[in-house]
Amino acid sequence: MVSKVTPDDMLSASRLPALMGLSKYRSPNDELQYSIGAMQGENVRSDGNEAMAWGNELEPIILREAARRLRLIDLVTDHPEAKFHPDVPLCCSLDGTADGGGQIITTDPDAGIFVIGQDQIELAGTGVLEAKLTSVAPEDTPALYRGPIQLQAQMDIVQARWGCIAVLYQGTELRLFLFAPHQATVDKIYGMATDFQRRLDIWKKKQIIDWYQPLNSKDADRMFPQADEASIDLGSEGERLAREILEAKKTIAK
Repeated sequence: MVSKVTPDDMLSASRLPALMGLSKYRSPNDELQYSIGAMQGENVRSDGNEAMAWGNELEPIILREAARRLRLIDLVTDHPEAKFHPDVPLCCSLDGTADGGGQIITTDPDAGIFVIGQDQIELAGTGVLEAKLTSVAPEDTPALYRGPIQLQAQMDIVQARWGCIAVLYQGTELRLFLFAPHQATVDKIYGMATDFQRRLDIWKKKQIIDWYQPLNSKDADRMFPQADEASIDLGSEGERLAREILEAKKTIAK
């Protein structure tokens, strides 16, 4: 287990959910500004929080238990270098890899094993293992921002034929979600990565930020930090309407 190894000035697999508008905490414009900041030499990395620290501490334990339950061999949990896609501006880090030995696995809820999107999966060759720690209640399918999008990118980058998201829920229940590559998702990832790099290239050449459509008021404030237009006099009718709006808000609040 190592600290973040992917470069900040390009798109990495873990940032894809935010870029697709799936994250509860970050928007596409947050990711764009993050990489532009890195290109300007800023220290864009945060110190994280306690939940992230526990995730890092428990990561190898989660992966070892996942390998045991799935009867995997050749488990590797130390991947100190980023992996780069040969054709698309996209990279990833890996929590772990292991050989599935060609086993055919089906869903087994009692063992915490769930095959997603198909009845069974062949663990052919070396697969990608991604560890997650969360305080939410156990799910039968992990939220898209909790690994599935990231895993599709990781599998494509290293050409794995299967992957596993090992999620420890509330510190008490481990569930293993097995995925095969999903081409429609991979194609969307390609498009998002190419467009993201296009926006970074515009910044690099012209020092202009080609923002994404704003998802919230924070995004809009960032895109338009100053009101350049002159103020408009709405007259007495505008004043009357404004007063009615304020009175209506007071009534609703009662």
